[in-house]
Amino acid sequence: FSTQLAAQLAERHPLREVQRWITEHPAADLSVDALAERAALSPRQFARAFRAEVGVTPGQYVDRARLEAARRLLEDTADGIAEVARAAGYGTPEAMRRAFLRTLALPPAEYRRRFHSVRS
Repeated sequence: FSTQLAAQLAERHPLREVQRWITEHPAADLSVDALAERAALSPRQFARAFRAEVGVTPGQYVDRARLEAARRLLEDTADGIAEVARAAGYGTPEAMRRAFLRTLALPPAEYRRRFHSVRS
């Protein structure tokens, strides 16, 4: 659980539960509709409450959670890039690559080379 995500924990219990669900299930359906249903709110109410409580949109939070999941998998496993992308909730390895470049200015393979902790 990254420091950045932890700093954004919501005060309202249903939203905290949704945040926990997102970080524990990055490959699940994390659309606003699905998350709103988990929080027992309409999609519009959920999106407004989430942004007000957490400070970012649900989509931005999901993006950060998926990137964090991918980073952990790249650091701690020997799983292939495609498998990491799938487990972290990215539709394709290319989508994960774009997220890494946009946020970390490194492609996933280079990130793994620098930070991988499991040695075979």
